[in-house]
Amino acid sequence: MEIKTTFVIAAVIAAASLLGACQYAETPEPVTAAPVAEQHREAHALAQAACAGCHSVEAYGLSPNSAAPEWPVIANTPGLTRETLTFWLTEAHNYPEQMDFYLDEDEVEQLVDYMLTLRRDDYHPPY
Repeated sequence: MEIKTTFVIAAVIAAASLLGACQYAETPEPVTAAPVAEQHREAHALAQAACAGCHSVEAYGLSPNSAAPEWPVIANTPGLTRETLTFWLTEAHNYPEQMDFYLDEDEVEQLVDYMLTLRRDDYHPPY
């Protein structure tokens, strides 16, 4: 009798599992990047073209190059100001070799404005 009861319980569990697998589930919405404000779209496009090969230039995500800090990490660095970031992008001579490219003043201003939008009071590094 115990073997029959065990068999029946196992059969019911198996049937329930199979029926559960047949249930319709809605397709989840794809995960997309946070929208970029209209006034920063041009800067975001510049960042994607010039910087995203190494850095994550989005509000969330890891950099493709593990040696390149994510922009939110940079933007939320204690002591970073508009002036220090502008100076680093225009005058610093410690760029890694891969970053040896020229940005004109307008491009630097656009990138700095966009980078500073990535600051968060509740920021926590991704790792």
